[in-house]
This record gives sequence, C-alpha cells and structure tokens, in this order.
Amino acid sequence: MVSNRWLRFCLLVVGVLAAASCAAPPETAVPLPTRARTIVTIPVIATRTPSLSLTLTAVPSATSLATTERPSPTSTTTPEPEIVPQTTEPVAKTETTEPSSHPTQSIVNTDPRPVTATLIPPTVTSLPPEPIVTPIPPTATSLPPAPTTLAVTSLPPPPVAAAEPAIYQTTITIPTYDYETAFQPTGPEDPIYPYPRLNFSLVGPPAPRTYQAIVLENGFVSVTILPELGGRIYQWQDKATSRQLLYANPVVKPTSWGYRGWWLAAGGIEWAFPVDEHGLNEWRPWNYSTGSTAYGLSVTVSDVDDRTGMEVGATISLDAGHAYITIQPWVKNNTAKAHPYQLWLNAMLTLGGNAVSDQTQFIIPASEVTIHSTSDGSVPGAGSPMSWPFYGGRDMSWYANWAGYLGFFVPTVTNGFTGVYDYAADQGIVRAYNPGWPAGTKFFGPATFSPSLWTDDDSNYIELWSGATSSFWSYATLNPGESFSWTEYWYPVHGVGGFNYANRTAVLRLNDNGGSTEIGVAVSGVVTGQIVLWAGGQPAANWPVTIYPGQVFRATWTRPSGMDGTLGLQLLYSDSTVAAQTGQIP
Repeated sequence: MVSNRWLRFCLLVVGVLAAASCAAPPETAVPLPTRARTIVTIPVIATRTPSLSLTLTAVPSATSLATTERPSPTSTTTPEPEIVPQTTEPVAKTETTEPSSHPTQSIVNTDPRPVTATLIPPTVTSLPPEPIVTPIPPTATSLPPAPTTLAVTSLPPPPVAAAEPAIYQTTITIPTYDYETAFQPTGPEDPIYPYPRLNFSLVGPPAPRTYQAIVLENGFVSVTILPELGGRIYQWQDKATSRQLLYANPVVKPTSWGYRGWWLAAGGIEWAFPVDEHGLNEWRPWNYSTGSTAYGLSVTVSDVDDRTGMEVGATISLDAGHAYITIQPWVKNNTAKAHPYQLWLNAMLTLGGNAVSDQTQFIIPASEVTIHSTSDGSVPGAGSPMSWPFYGGRDMSWYANWAGYLGFFVPTVTNGFTGVYDYAADQGIVRAYNPGWPAGTKFFGPATFSPSLWTDDDSNYIELWSGATSSFWSYATLNPGESFSWTEYWYPVHGVGGFNYANRTAVLRLNDNGGSTEIGVAVSGVVTGQIVLWAGGQPAANWPVTIYPGQVFRATWTRPSGMDGTLGLQLLYSDSTVAAQTGQIP
C-alpha cells in the first residue's frame, strides 16, 4: 500500500507540471527570408581572354591616307548625274537626325607615340529587341506540354568562346596593277564627272603594294578593313571553321564593268555611292575612325563624294557575346541643295575557299524576283519578273542550274533575312535585318564568265547586295541637313546542312522527307531553352538545349503512325518566348 506522504508528493508534482503547461505561450512561426531573383536571358561566356594585345601602334590621321589630294566638292557647281529612268523613293526613307551608327568616341591618334586604347566593353542588353517575323507567334501560356522530351547528348563542345572585342592595326600586301597612271580626266559633259575614266591600254603591270589594315575581332569572328581601298571589309573569318567568307582577289585589277566603265573587283564588302552598279568612289582611300556604338566596339569608314558633296560611310560593330557583325551604312547631306542618290553595300562571297562551288544555294524567302541582267536566254529579260525559286523546270536557287551570268533584284522579301549556303563546304552566311527594310536586295553570279575578266587566277565569287532603294532603276532624294541609315546583322553558320529560316538570333533547318524529318539549329549568341517540333498544330517533340555560337544542334525525327499535318519548328528561350520559328505553328 502506498503511504499517504508519498501520494501527497506525487499529487504536488503533477499539479506543478500542469500549471507550467498552461502558462507557456504558443510557438510563433518565423518566415524564411526572401531572396531577389535575377533572370539572365543571355549569359556572357568569358572562358578565355582575347589573344590580341590592346596596345596599338599609333595610327596616322585618316586624312593622310589619300595618295592624291582631291578638291573639296561643292554642290553648287557640280552637275547632277543624268539618270534615266528615275523614280523618287518615299520621303519617309530619309531622316533628319544624325545616323545612329556614328561612334561615341574615337581612339585614333595622330600623335606618333604609341598609344594604349581603352576599349569600352559592349552593352549587350542595349540591343533593340529581335522582331518576331513569323505569323501568329504563340504566347508563353499557350504552349501545351510536348508529349516527347528527348535528351540532347550529341552537341560537341563549343569550338570557340566569347571574348571582348578588340581593334588593332596591321598591313596586307596585295599585287596591284598600276591603274592610276591610266586615269583620264573628265569634263562637265561626262556623266561620271568629276571622276576619271580609265585607258586600259595604259594600265601598268601588277606589283606588290602594302595596304593599311584595321582588324576588328571577338572570340567568334574577325573582320579586316582596308581604308585605302574604299574602306571595304576585305576579310571576314569564321573562327569556328577558320574559313574566310569573303572573296579576296589575289590581285587588284581593274575591270570594264561599273558606272564609270571601270571597277576594282578587289573583293570583300564594298560601299557603292551615289549611283547604281559599283558607285563612283569605291576605289580610292576613305577616312576611318574607331569608337563604340550600342552594338559594341566599332570602326567607321567614310568619304565625301566629289559629285554631290554628301558624306557617305558605314559603321561596323562587334560585341563580346555574338557572332554577328553589325553593319550600318549611312549618308549625310551637309550641302545647301537636295541630291538624288543610291547607296548599296555589295558583299562578294566565297564560302569554300576563294571560289564558289556548284553546290551553292541562294536562300531567299520570296516568290518572285526581277531580272537586272543575264546572258541566259531561257530566262526573262532585264526588268521582267521571274518566279522564284522554280522557273522553266529549273530550281534557280541552286548555282549549278544557272546557264549564264545572272543578276536579279528581290522586290519583296517575306522575312527579314537572306542567305547563302555552300553544301560542299557545309558553310553558310546569314544577312538579317528588320523586315521590310532596307528597300533593296540583289544577287549576282558571273557563272560562265571567265575569271580573267577580274583576276589572274581561277578564283571567283557571287554577290549579295543590300540597298537604300529597291533597284538600280530608282533613286532616293536627300534634302539639305538630312541623313539616312539602316542596320543589318551578318553572321556565319556551318554544319547545319542548310536552313529555311533565319533572324539575327538563329537559323533553323526543317526538312520534312515524309517519314523522317531533319532538324538543325545554330545560333549567333548563347540560347538556353528548348527546341519544339510541331505536327498538325500539336507539339510532337521537344529538346531542352543550351546552344553556343559555333555549336550545331541536329536531329532526325521519325513521324509516328497517325500523326499527320504540316510541321513547324521553334527555338524558345527558357521563359518560353520565341527566339526563332518556321513552318506551321498555332
């Protein structure tokens, strides 16, 4: 039996514990601290440093590049060209502001002492948004989950890495015919006045000539600019493949083509102004300066036309995170009168060595072109329309199907891109721009012409033009104080096996062979997200990816039994916004 003393002690302990339990306050939940979230859309890779020193040798004054002194042009005494036929482009194609391509600072120094250039890192986030040019892009919430998610295991490591852009100066030696001694002065009655004619019988033999060269490069591409040869981009290298993408004539030799009756087919990307064909001043030294734009580190080349007194130029920019070069041609009218003009850039291309293969394809989203000139009697004559790409049972997009030289304008490009792809080299280039502008697109291929017309070996090229007017038969007018410019993005692609669609972000290949479908994607800057394949308006497959410039995504998809309908292909960012798309997409 338990004693009364022990029982009283146990009751006392129980009472104390009960009282303590009633007096304790309830526990309060303490929330975890929140953390701000940063969304990074395009990561910048910095896995290697630039291989080039930023310490530059002093560059001479731009005006000292001229080999002969030219008189200052005066718009009041220089006669205007006789232009037949002539149409006036819409007034909206002129601007009253300075071209946005002008650099914000210059690192050119006339001091003979060495200088150290302080390069301004590009601001990638300041790029204008890429327009969505395909119809009815889906919203992020409208994308149902794809039934098949496929892991990507085939992407090789990127062959190149991002690096800050850099500029340096060097020289290039090119055998050059002595054409200046053959110049013939012109008078006011000559339609090319005050520019010279050329007496070909007086042209001297070629001899080595050294040209100043300005190199602008990042981790993906490199461009070399020759101020003394019309400020042209002479070389453009894809570092992922080490290929040169522009024709570089091994000799500077005058031809009998062009508005003046002679032209230097030196190669590269030239600037044609103020008339059609190859312009009037592409052969002589241009001024240059370096600086920066919203698109990165830049080189600007310019010249004052002797006929109109207007200043013409182009700004070439390159940032750290993209493989595209940004090209901005521009013209300013600082004279007291209005002037008709044309402004074109002409890219002379070779993608598989310094020659064009028969397996080269012209990628043009259009259903009709307008013939400019041809030696092929089976196609329409100059000024006539021709269906594209098929005409007379031939697929004219393939260079192998051309039976003679051919030049044509593309009056309506349905998307903001054109391109060229050499399947023999598995190498291509993209020219991307805002849809509907610039006004002019032209292609030319010499085809059966003998290369002896422009060079001393068997090298050859094709041309891709971009212009301020719709054709060589129309002129725009720039009023006093006005200026005008436009912006394009050019970048290389390889290993994708051709493409159907491109913008400044990516190229897409979608080739439906019936049972199997070939898919390819390449990018100009890093894209993290997914590739989505659609069939009959329904998602058929997707692939999570992170793609870098120089990498290529390729896949073969087999259509399941019962899954019918037209295909579509999308490249989406990680937040499901559209980077690029083609085909049928709801």
